[in-house]
Amino acid sequence: MSALNISRILDVNLAPEGHLAIEWARRHSPLVDGFLRDRLSDKALEGRRIAVVVHLEAKTAFLATVLADAGAEVVVAGSNPHSTRDEIAAALVDRGIAVHSTRDSGYDAWEKDLLSVADTGPEFIIDDGAELTIRIASQRPELLAELKGVTEQTTTGVARLAALAERDMLPFPALAANDAACKHLFDNKYGTGQSTIQAILNLTNMLMAGKTVALLGYGWVGRGIAAHVRALGGTAWVIEVNPVRALEAFMDGHQVGNIATALPSADFVITATGGRRALSREHFANMKDGVILANAGHHDLEIDVEALADEAYDFRTVRQGIDEYVLSGHRSVLVLANGALVNIAGGLGHPIEIMDLSFAVQGVGCHELARGVVPAGIHVIAPEIDAEIAAAKLGFHNIHLDVKEPHQEDTIDDLLRREG
Repeated sequence: MSALNISRILDVNLAPEGHLAIEWARRHSPLVDGFLRDRLSDKALEGRRIAVVVHLEAKTAFLATVLADAGAEVVVAGSNPHSTRDEIAAALVDRGIAVHSTRDSGYDAWEKDLLSVADTGPEFIIDDGAELTIRIASQRPELLAELKGVTEQTTTGVARLAALAERDMLPFPALAANDAACKHLFDNKYGTGQSTIQAILNLTNMLMAGKTVALLGYGWVGRGIAAHVRALGGTAWVIEVNPVRALEAFMDGHQVGNIATALPSADFVITATGGRRALSREHFANMKDGVILANAGHHDLEIDVEALADEAYDFRTVRQGIDEYVLSGHRSVLVLANGALVNIAGGLGHPIEIMDLSFAVQGVGCHELARGVVPAGIHVIAPEIDAEIAAAKLGFHNIHLDVKEPHQEDTIDDLLRREG
């Protein structure tokens, strides 16, 4: 049966545009196209069933293509109902890879798509937010026995996997790709930082210099966003509930305070908490007229858009990707990308070079799972593999490092000899 017959996409005729985008991603993905391909040449993935549930755009599609080229039976869905690129989905189907996803499908259709992927009985999952893993555990528990492993690329997803483990619902190995150095140090900080600010400025056509940005959350994502705000001449006002992270933000030179202090002066408010309703009904009255809200966290519900709509007496779309809610006192609150992930729903997602690193981690993690060398429970890829990925990336840039010589080591034996 052809991939088209078992897929749910918008229109396969969009494939030519999608192929161009995937090819552009390939040209700038030396790790996935070289390092990972070489890693997978041992046929460990041949005939294995792999589900890829990540924001479905060109970089994700190229990863799926590389896995399929290695002999895996790959099925793909988007990890969010708003972020799928229909031309990319069409191109994957045209390449013989089954896809269950359309852009802005709505949550009901998205849930059905995820369950359609679950029903293919994947052995391995490359997941984002543990969206597929959670649904298998809750709605298809009989399929848990077929799962041989999961790699997870988000902070939220790793927390969800830990919660499953606490409930004895994680009988298989899981690799926290998000916790690998080559992922969170670059993807979360540089990738989300750049792509979030880039999407906000592209959607609004506004200047960051001179603006005040209230930023909810100072994890790796928040660090990256704040750094990019500052680099473009804006002021980041960090709102944190974790005292250590708040102190770090202060030491990094940002303004720090609670939400009541930061909101009234903010031109932009960006959520980056990884939780739900970080910005909710009780906060809307404290924001100034014309404030612009954007979400950079995992959940579409980080901004409670439903509550905002309930508070508003008027609503209109003022520009593509920008909705205006008019509250009491004729105050205007503007929401980008309907509260969905602004860098993906309102932009092109992370830079290709960043996802090349992240997907190298995910792909190598899947390979390690397929080799059967990862025990049950939640783990991180071995540090030496992390270092190997980093060295390969440096090598692409023609950067080659020295090796520490034996005489440069400071060992306890040397100390004992000196003391003796």
